[in-house]
Amino acid sequence: MIQIVTCPDPHRLRELLDNSMTSDEQAVVISHLDQCECCQQKLEHIASGGSSFVMPICTAKADRPDETSAFWPALDRVQSAILSANDTPHEPRPLNEDEELVLDFLSPSEAPEYLGRLGHYEVMEVIGHGGMGVVLKAFDPCLQRNVALKVLAPRFAKNEISRKRFCREARAAASITHENVVAVYEVDEDENEKFPYLVLQLVEGESLQQRLDRVGKLDLKTILRFGYQIAAGLAAAHEQGLVHRDIKPANILIESTLERIKLTDFGLAKGQEDVSLTQTGFVAGTPLYMAPEQAKGETVDHRADLFSLGSVLYAMCTGKPPFEGSTPFVILKNVTEKMPLPMRTINPEIPDWFVEVVAKLQAKNPDKRYQTAAEVAQLLNDELTHLHPSGRSSIQTPCTGAKKVWHVGVMAWTAVGVMLAGFLATELTGLTRVVSPMFHTVKPEVTETPKLVLDGKAGPIWSVAFTPDGKTVATAIDDGTIKLWDAETGGVKGVLEGHKAAVIALAISSDGKLLATGSEDGTAKLWDLDSGKEVRTIPHAHSVRALAFSPDGTRLVTGSHDGGVRIFGTANGEQVVTTKGHDVTVKSVAWSPDGKTIASRSSDKTVKLWDAKTGLARYTLQDHMGGVYAVAFTPNSEQVVSGGWDKTIRVWDVATGKLISQMKGHTQDIWTINVCPFGDHVVSGSEDHTVKVWELSTGKLVKSCRGHDGTVYSVAFSKNAKLAASGSRDGTAKLWKIEE
Repeated sequence: MIQIVTCPDPHRLRELLDNSMTSDEQAVVISHLDQCECCQQKLEHIASGGSSFVMPICTAKADRPDETSAFWPALDRVQSAILSANDTPHEPRPLNEDEELVLDFLSPSEAPEYLGRLGHYEVMEVIGHGGMGVVLKAFDPCLQRNVALKVLAPRFAKNEISRKRFCREARAAASITHENVVAVYEVDEDENEKFPYLVLQLVEGESLQQRLDRVGKLDLKTILRFGYQIAAGLAAAHEQGLVHRDIKPANILIESTLERIKLTDFGLAKGQEDVSLTQTGFVAGTPLYMAPEQAKGETVDHRADLFSLGSVLYAMCTGKPPFEGSTPFVILKNVTEKMPLPMRTINPEIPDWFVEVVAKLQAKNPDKRYQTAAEVAQLLNDELTHLHPSGRSSIQTPCTGAKKVWHVGVMAWTAVGVMLAGFLATELTGLTRVVSPMFHTVKPEVTETPKLVLDGKAGPIWSVAFTPDGKTVATAIDDGTIKLWDAETGGVKGVLEGHKAAVIALAISSDGKLLATGSEDGTAKLWDLDSGKEVRTIPHAHSVRALAFSPDGTRLVTGSHDGGVRIFGTANGEQVVTTKGHDVTVKSVAWSPDGKTIASRSSDKTVKLWDAKTGLARYTLQDHMGGVYAVAFTPNSEQVVSGGWDKTIRVWDVATGKLISQMKGHTQDIWTINVCPFGDHVVSGSEDHTVKVWELSTGKLVKSCRGHDGTVYSVAFSKNAKLAASGSRDGTAKLWKIEE
């Protein structure tokens, strides 16, 4: 037996991880680890690559669990597995974050501004590395968009277990199509070195962990909004039979422009029937957020993710993880045996009902938790809809009978309110337009199916528009192109290319001669619609998210990622008017038909009205409870219509800035709004995948158009108002019959 009287050096610890020691040597090192907290921390760092926790389950002597603890049987099983695993092939040691990163697997690029090429992708920079490989930011010249490449490090490529784990991640992530999960575009393999890599959606923003590190605890509304999206993404994964097993703030991304949640890193995900590919005797996951059954090395199902979700909610409420300790071993013990410090002792602002929700998610026994992520998503979404503007919930006990009584009261008073609205609408006809829409939430009279489907086959369609003659539909596509479609047959009439990233916005001048497009590449472009040729490029410092022509077509207003609202002359592309703009991204702009007013909307929860001639602010409309994503004028220029995060459509008086009415019926965020040329109908598109048509004067929902499989980003009316077009995340545009 080899006697170790001093701490083993890092090389020795790596040998333990690589399983290159004899059984006797392993036993001695493990015995030392059981007594040495310093070596435990070293081993955890080496094994994790500085991030995830993948290491033998041992415990420090100073923090030994009770003899009756369930921790010890798990430890015995794992140590026995380690000592008998000499003949099992294992993975190479993970990369450490402080290791020098060598990119010699990249081919040279012809362009000096790139680090190199991988396949046909031009690599721009390293986003991060550790564990099994590296994540790169790259440009796809074929589809003209930025992507993320997750590359399996070459030294892992020849290891069977490593390749299997990597391919499992590819299958797991690619099987999920959901707005709250990072999309996998393709899986490819380097032609020379034969190592695989994933091509992923590039999410510009920060992780939830970075947000918590930066601002600490979050407000209740944000917690509910983020929690709902995390649960919705998990529900989509669970529907595919996948358990993520590593839900933590670092694996939850927040899109900078939309504040949209994206789950990432399915490297540990597996189906319930899969055999673990993790090294025998090792626990995979992050101890701060893992479920007790996972910490014990037991078989886990989807309810382990729900425990982790509860721990993430706890962290958002308090700014810190629920289970802490001096070493990972101590954390594992706390996860399996102790309850976290009550949230309200850290953050008294958290209501009791939400404490109960988190506590149920964090139940040690999986049977005592909520049983599905879909159930949790529905609960959080329901509570979100009941929040007052102050951010406090009007529901104090959502899991008790008292809540049901409260709901009965609301339903009764709502019924009285609807009857009262009907009486006022009948008896006081002068108030019909003001009062009735405030209460009108009837079911749609007609459910419409699409008249025509235009399949772009190139990613989300961000914007749609009809030419004035109604014969052509233009679509702005995520691959950087603009397609022109025949509105009668659905055939492609032309494709405009020139942008280097996704085209987010487009508009057509009233005479049908000019097409304007705005892109993530930081430019607005003007095109001649007759020839399809680019007329000019108008550069911006940031991505152009919205644009609109003046009624006479001589000016173009743009809204960009930096909050700017800028007006340019279309003849020369020079900026002619400057406004103060918004504090955050401008998501929509509109020019009133009389040419006097410009409306802009933003994630700062406001709609701003600007004098189109001087650029001076007229009114700030701020009754929405969240970000405002859509804005449009009525044909008489007297009202402006808006919609957004709070699922409502609001109608405002342009002259006074006062709220006139609102319409409710969508179940998710409203992303787009348009008003028909005759001013009698409003069309809206939502994250709930529907297009809805409303009667403007009464607020009545007259049609609900179903057929999209993703968020509806844009809607437009034909000039005769007989057709509406919609563009969606599902990659299609659809035409809907509005009037005969």
